[in-house]
Amino acid sequence: MANKKRMLSMIGFVGAGALALGLAGCASGGDDAGGDTGGDTGGDLITVGFVAVGPEGGWRNANEQAVKDAFTEEAGYELKYAPAASPSDQKSQLDAFSTFVNDEVDVILLTATEASGWEDSLELAQEAEIPVILLDRGVDASEDLYVTRIAPDNFQVAASVGAWAVETFPEGANYYVLEGVPGLSVVNERNEGFDSEVADAAGFNKVGAQTANWKTDEGKSVTETVLKANNNDIQFIFAQNDEMGIGAAQAVEAAGLVPGTDVKIATIDGTTGALEALAAGQLSFVAQYNPFFGDIAVDVVEKALAGETVESTIIVDSATFDSPEAGETALADGQGF
Repeated sequence: MANKKRMLSMIGFVGAGALALGLAGCASGGDDAGGDTGGDTGGDLITVGFVAVGPEGGWRNANEQAVKDAFTEEAGYELKYAPAASPSDQKSQLDAFSTFVNDEVDVILLTATEASGWEDSLELAQEAEIPVILLDRGVDASEDLYVTRIAPDNFQVAASVGAWAVETFPEGANYYVLEGVPGLSVVNERNEGFDSEVADAAGFNKVGAQTANWKTDEGKSVTETVLKANNNDIQFIFAQNDEMGIGAAQAVEAAGLVPGTDVKIATIDGTTGALEALAAGQLSFVAQYNPFFGDIAVDVVEKALAGETVESTIIVDSATFDSPEAGETALADGQGF
């Protein structure tokens, strides 16, 4: 992919809103100033550095596997997978990103463990003329520094949870929020989407919110503490991912309450475990956050390298499930992961 890499080095990044890499234009225009001529690279693989989160839960596993399945050698790619040392370890991600730039990969895919702290790395990639595509999570940096962000719409997915809660509790409810890792864009966006429906709804009383770091055991322990502190007077729990919601259901049962009757729990992601819990009545609402967009990422890479325009944000469609029957149907249709 060296020849394509050299051609990429002759073009620049375009501003926010849409980005078109001028690969095709440079190739046809014959402007080879500053670059080697190179030979025919028709048989070369496109090298893709994937700065990933790594094992974090069912959703992350499905998403990263979908990316691996899409960027295969058969499809013309060499995928270099670099998971973080832990789901919250940004330093290992920054190091992997720097290594990919130094190795002159053709494209970098980035799923950031933290939203902030990426400006310098993205500028480094821009200077090296390496396009960066964000997967799932956004970053606190200028849109001029990356091609696009591909993800389901966290705001809309969380808003669907809020709308369901308002409809399900017409008189309001005492509710608690189990949040993901602090500082992530996904946490902020899910809070904003949920609050857009619930914050002004009559009778809704937010008892509190606390991180459970996306984990089942922490979701259980936090919920146990919340129930005890409030004499079990909690009617609704919004868990920002399935694992924390399943942990909350375990805590509700341990407190002698009935999930789905005494305390309704809504989650986001749509893992097989969550759909099974929905079908069993332990969860009451599951909003899917569709992880299967590896094929979309491939399409974006191809368009960028071909010099086509790419929108600055690409939304991945998702679904919602609101009953045991809906959970059973989703499982039968293979929508879990």
